[in-house]
Amino acid sequence: MSAAEPPARPDAPPPSRIFTLEIDGRPTLAFEATGLPEANEICSDDSFRSDLHALTSNGVAICAEGATLAPRPAAQDEIAAFRRAVGMAPPSDEPTTVFLIKVDGVMVVAVDPR
Repeated sequence: MSAAEPPARPDAPPPSRIFTLEIDGRPTLAFEATGLPEANEICSDDSFRSDLHALTSNGVAICAEGATLAPRPAAQDEIAAFRRAVGMAPPSDEPTTVFLIKVDGVMVVAVDPR
């Protein structure tokens, strides 16, 4: 800890980081988590996977049965896209996910950092 950093409160939640979920190697959505263990937990949640199975892009399922879901730290352009979309979205207490691809039937708020 440096003199410029305030001491961490023991009861404070860890800071969130932005992660990208790759589905079969394709960067698909960005989301916040406190670290890679939590990101993995989110991506292995059955209802999350079920929701992803129901979505399509250009008529093709974005997450087929048996697809590999792999979270990783987001790249700078993915972080920028996430922050822009969050800034444009209405306030919510729910976790925010930002699709990095076109999703059929979903209104696009932002898909690139511009």
